[in-house]
Amino acid sequence: MRTTCLILPALALTSPLAAQQELADAVRAAITPDRLEVHTRAIVQHERPSGSPGENAAIDYIVSTLRAAGVPVEVYAFRAFASDPVSARVEVVGSDFAPDAITMSFSGSAQALEATLVDAGTLRDLPGLEVGTGERLILTGNRRNQGIRNGADVTGAIVLVEGQPRNVPVAVLAELGAVGIIFMNPEERLNDLIVTSTWGTPSLRNQHRLPTLPVAQIRKSAGEDLRGRLAEGPVRVRLSVVVSTGWKEQRIAVARIPGPTTDAPFVLFGGHIDGWYHGGTDEGASNAAMVELTRAFYQHRHLLRRGLVVAWWPGHSNGRYAGSTWFADHFFGELRNRGIAYVNIDGVGQMGAKRFGAATTSALAPLASRVVSDQTGATIEPTRPGRNSDQSFNGIGLPLLQINHSRLSEDGGYWWWHTPDDTFDKVDFDILKTDTDLYVGALSALLAAPMLPVDLTSEVAALGDIITQRERSAQGQFDLQGAKDRQAALLALAEEIAEKQAGAARPDLDVAVIRTLRPLYRVLYLPSDPFHPDPGMSLGMLPGLAPMIILATEDPSSDRYRFAYTTLIRERNRLIEAIDQAIAEAQLLLAALAPKTEQ
Repeated sequence: MRTTCLILPALALTSPLAAQQELADAVRAAITPDRLEVHTRAIVQHERPSGSPGENAAIDYIVSTLRAAGVPVEVYAFRAFASDPVSARVEVVGSDFAPDAITMSFSGSAQALEATLVDAGTLRDLPGLEVGTGERLILTGNRRNQGIRNGADVTGAIVLVEGQPRNVPVAVLAELGAVGIIFMNPEERLNDLIVTSTWGTPSLRNQHRLPTLPVAQIRKSAGEDLRGRLAEGPVRVRLSVVVSTGWKEQRIAVARIPGPTTDAPFVLFGGHIDGWYHGGTDEGASNAAMVELTRAFYQHRHLLRRGLVVAWWPGHSNGRYAGSTWFADHFFGELRNRGIAYVNIDGVGQMGAKRFGAATTSALAPLASRVVSDQTGATIEPTRPGRNSDQSFNGIGLPLLQINHSRLSEDGGYWWWHTPDDTFDKVDFDILKTDTDLYVGALSALLAAPMLPVDLTSEVAALGDIITQRERSAQGQFDLQGAKDRQAALLALAEEIAEKQAGAARPDLDVAVIRTLRPLYRVLYLPSDPFHPDPGMSLGMLPGLAPMIILATEDPSSDRYRFAYTTLIRERNRLIEAIDQAIAEAQLLLAALAPKTEQ
């Protein structure tokens, strides 16, 4: 009897779950500490402020390396509004006091500006800001008598503030009438930072929020010296700041690894290429990990159920996320129609890193926890994303995942961050391999799991908690019951979907799940519309409902209370409409999951 031997393609004999594990194992095996070190050394040799020759050299290295491995890479050039700090000088008039000082990206400039020095205490001593709908930043409470240490009037003064430079205190002090700011670093160092609340290249809608106040930063000891002088009597200071702000040519390298079909859903994976100085851990090591992950996933692309798009963002620091914002603006349709997640990588490979964590939307928190636990044994509780790390895709409505591995404060913390000391020697390549492998686990699940590992139920449940928290902040002055009722209905649908979706593996279901989430992300993270980036500051979840606190603290007969109440009625409408849209998408998803009946 003759036996027929039927030979089938390997993938046909591989179960979907086995293919996912095969992908993760193969990619991990292809990435070694030595390969990561080669790429890191090549990138970190350059100083890489965005738009600089050093950044362009690093981009060219990445592109040539990937093209040599056969990976399709495109480079897009565009002009963005960026800001390079040049110099700062702080002097006490009538003395030889002139400590080391630097200025910040997007600071205003000034030449020999003299004014009285006022100590405003710490960042916690300043009033806060609110953002309702639109772009206007509003001081909380009575701006003239709230928050400043000892009730000091800062009008016409140069203000000393203890804390690292940030955009909110700059906006607050500008509103209060200050003419300049000296930030006293809480440590004996100087950290390069950004002080604008615009996100990406400004538009006509938000250009008014570009700072005009000159900003300088001094070390802790210098700040204590100034406070000592203030204790003895009035002090006048002279502030000179030079900042180069304007349009700069930027380049984005983008690698595209297709899924099984040209219209397959895809995961967006990104990290910034620019850095302060040589940027060893922020972000040369991450760039190296991205190169190796792209190369290895491309090598094993036959195991992918979904595509992968990898982008090295310029303009992260001195452009306030200009690169990722440009990509969101110019590929909005593609991201909306086929994008299913955004994975961000930042700050990996730190020597001495011991603490694992993650910043994720609730839908990807279970995946992040599982990946970290499976690989390291650590138990983590992912936090919600802030406004940082090129999170430029809230308007498009992509769930986000970023895995963190950081140093402990008792070990000195991440002390070299944004300083000239962030050099090649700060990278530990065994730790970088561990961190890269964590991203292998997360990306392999997103790219090859039979069912997209996005937890719709967790996201909807989290929305309910946040609605309740916002309602409580108004202390009974505003009713969100209609939104809570709709959230409960959506949660019931999400639970039914989870039950029926188990085992379902279809590309159209991937996109349908994300379509259900998109309207929720647009209210959970955006205070305005999805087409214009929200301010680069953390406003909490459901930021459009931030004015709820006004109802708990203001006189109901005041204009402020009534304006806030009107704002909240409109924001409640926006929230309800978003949940209704999610309900409609969830019902379509359930219909798609229903068994097909014979005609």
